[in-house]
Amino acid sequence: MVEEQEINLLEELNSLSKIHFLKPDDIDAIMLDFAKRILLCLRMERMSVWLFNPDHSSLISIGEYDTRTKQFSKNSILLERDYPIYFKALIANEIIVAEDIRSHVFTKEFNKDYSPEHDIHSLLDIPLRISGELVGVMCYEKTTKQKQFTKEEIKFCLSVSFVMASNLESRKRRAIQEKLEKALHEKDLLLKEINHRVKNNFSILISLMRMRKARVKNDESKVLLEEYEQRIFSMLKIHDMLEKSNHFAQINLSEYIKELVIEFRITYPQINHNFKVDVRYLDRMISTKKAIHLGLIISEILLNSIKYVAAKGGSYEVLVSLNKKSEQEIELKIGDNGPGFDFKALSSKQTLGLDLIKDLAESLDLKASYPTLKNSYYIFDFNV
Repeated sequence: MVEEQEINLLEELNSLSKIHFLKPDDIDAIMLDFAKRILLCLRMERMSVWLFNPDHSSLISIGEYDTRTKQFSKNSILLERDYPIYFKALIANEIIVAEDIRSHVFTKEFNKDYSPEHDIHSLLDIPLRISGELVGVMCYEKTTKQKQFTKEEIKFCLSVSFVMASNLESRKRRAIQEKLEKALHEKDLLLKEINHRVKNNFSILISLMRMRKARVKNDESKVLLEEYEQRIFSMLKIHDMLEKSNHFAQINLSEYIKELVIEFRITYPQINHNFKVDVRYLDRMISTKKAIHLGLIISEILLNSIKYVAAKGGSYEVLVSLNKKSEQEIELKIGDNGPGFDFKALSSKQTLGLDLIKDLAESLDLKASYPTLKNSYYIFDFNV
């Protein structure tokens, strides 16, 4: 008879181990399915699962099933102050095998209410642990008369408890995953909103500057407004690309440089044909912080070229090129075919534009080659 029962228990354990519900609502279905199968095999009437609250001062049932009434219930509470010896035994990781619940040292505290209320005579309680942490207890209860638990039954109940703990851990991980996904979604929405507002603010600022530029009579003021407009646009374009790509930390370097050149051509149509652009598409991303600095460098160089060389006329040509020197290194070259100048000497005179280029290049840790009396090209080598 014992041999026959052992085979049935192993079959049920194999079947139970295949149940892995993850949805929170399915925990009741897990409990009910577990209870019906296990109680039938063990010839017992009651089964329940209880979880500790955070400070282990109480146990709250997540499922209680009684074969006599076919009723499934939950949310009953056992307080540590009412059953201190029982709680102490669980915390000590004791497997409680009480063939007589009324006299067993760990369970006789139940005589005043719990055991008489449910007519419990024997019980087998096994602590539940997740990643080594005590989280609750699984209870198997015999009513009407006492029961002697065989070694096979205890081993089986212990194995079932492991399966239940595994399901609880899956549910916990699922809940954590859903929380993380929700937090990431909220973060994405927040970043999108911030990015959208920053972009709109830049757009408004540029519109105001263009309105002002249309009214001013002084050429010097117009040039100044155009310069600041281009600087602001280099930052606006970053937020525009971030919004379109659904990325919030990086943009494609090649696409960004192309967008800046297009805007310069639109703003200065009189020199559109003078641009020589050789920006190869590189699958290289750059952080928004670096992109802002690099955009300001490019804008400043192009503004200086337009301001000091294009205005003189002649066979003016402005070059913007981006090429891969090696798998790790990229070269950005910007400048014009105008007469060279001593960058080092002029930057020492505290000119805003040249100082800005130099400071930003240093902040990006670029390997820079600046214009000399022989040429007007800036060459920046960097890793992306």
